[in-house]
Amino acid sequence: MKTVIEFIKLTIVTVSGAIHILLLTGITSFASTNDLYKKSLGVGWGDTSTKGWNSQYGWTATGVKEMKAYEKKTGTKLFDLQSEVTRFGNTAFFIQAPGDECFQRRSDCDRPDGSSYKRVEAKREDGFKGMSWVSYSFMIPDSYEIGQEPMGIVQFHSSYSYYSPMFILQITDMGLVWHHESPKGLFVVEEKMDTCSAGSIKRNPIAYCEAQMDTYQLISREQLKRNVWYDVVFNINFDNKNIEKAYHKVWINGKLVHEKHNQTLWKRHKGADSQHMNANFNFGLYGNAKNKTYQAIYADEIHFGKKCAKLGINNLGYDCGQLEAQEIAEAVPFMIEDRKHYHLTGEKKYLKEPNP
Repeated sequence: MKTVIEFIKLTIVTVSGAIHILLLTGITSFASTNDLYKKSLGVGWGDTSTKGWNSQYGWTATGVKEMKAYEKKTGTKLFDLQSEVTRFGNTAFFIQAPGDECFQRRSDCDRPDGSSYKRVEAKREDGFKGMSWVSYSFMIPDSYEIGQEPMGIVQFHSSYSYYSPMFILQITDMGLVWHHESPKGLFVVEEKMDTCSAGSIKRNPIAYCEAQMDTYQLISREQLKRNVWYDVVFNINFDNKNIEKAYHKVWINGKLVHEKHNQTLWKRHKGADSQHMNANFNFGLYGNAKNKTYQAIYADEIHFGKKCAKLGINNLGYDCGQLEAQEIAEAVPFMIEDRKHYHLTGEKKYLKEPNP
């Protein structure tokens, strides 16, 4: 049940030494339910926290039943559209993932390989492919505990749920990293495996496993600051027909920090649904829960477009022409893991180990 409260905001603005008092009126809504459980994430008309996504589809989440039970028991709101801290406009999301217990589905909390994952994520119901632009601003508060296990804050996942994500933006003990799982595609095992995504739901299960994982360092641990907004722009060509045309670029605060030309979107394999060979987008907090640490972030300006100009990043002080004109050398991963070896043997093998 919503309670609507009219409010009057008194804003004092200083311009050229003169003080002007602006009287602003508006309406704010306080909902008793977590904004993650709403199709719009609570974002109203005219707000800019999310923009450009297909209005025919909404946002959804996994583990809603379990998260609601945890929130009721602890009095915690895991995902909140608030107005106290914003990057631009009237609202931004505050997302938290406590470490006291697992509050997700059993398939996340008790995985067959013995791991336990926590997840507070909003994800799109619709998929997309081809030239794609996404903006995403985030801030790490003082309360965030950085542990040994990486925590994903953005995922470009496959719309086919039995495939793994292609890209994950992660906060780790090595800083902000760009985790790429699709550079060498998938290999198929026609039996159930505990270490990679189960595939076909037919009588003979098929496992679709990533062959290699490349990890790129975007911001070092020493340079990754708290209480500072980071404006991230992604430009990815999700093309699984012409791999030579596929690429992924990342800008942070107006500077091109990553560019790589290799496979982005997964190809269709035996048993996979041909209607769902697209990308979709998740944001929030997602990662291993074994360290029982606490994470929280603010997220704002989460926009989608087929062109940079559709993102509205001019509101943040950036110019698409200047961004697109930038050039950088082809990115080199600081870590490469042979995932095929791991899936087949259970032993980790690095083709390139990170520097200590």
